[in-house]
Amino acid sequence: MKITGHELFLFWFWVMFAGVLWMPITWLLLSIFTPKALLDKYFKEPHFTVVETIFMAQFPGFLMRTAMFGWALFFPSLTKKRKIKDPIKYMPRWYAIALKTFIVGVAITMFIFFSIMGFVLLMDPPEGPL
Repeated sequence: MKITGHELFLFWFWVMFAGVLWMPITWLLLSIFTPKALLDKYFKEPHFTVVETIFMAQFPGFLMRTAMFGWALFFPSLTKKRKIKDPIKYMPRWYAIALKTFIVGVAITMFIFFSIMGFVLLMDPPEGPL
């Protein structure tokens, strides 16, 4: 079965539409329900500067704080500078699973997006005048 450009575009569109629907909502909910034990342990000096704690205590900065804790679950080496060790110990199991699912889902969505865009850019252009 040959895949046409129209079908490829529709697949790309629906992946992006689904991503636009679930990513911001999930990210916001995870940021709002960040466990207090995690914030009490790591969201202070020496892990964050005073300016960072002020910025990341409210919207939109608290979204970045959630993303940092999420990436710390997958790549602990990224948190050596901030001296954040084992943040999973300070979060409930449901939060850790939700955060990991969010990070993996965003990575898969972006991979599909850039893969299809790269494929479209590498396709042979149509022949004839534009």
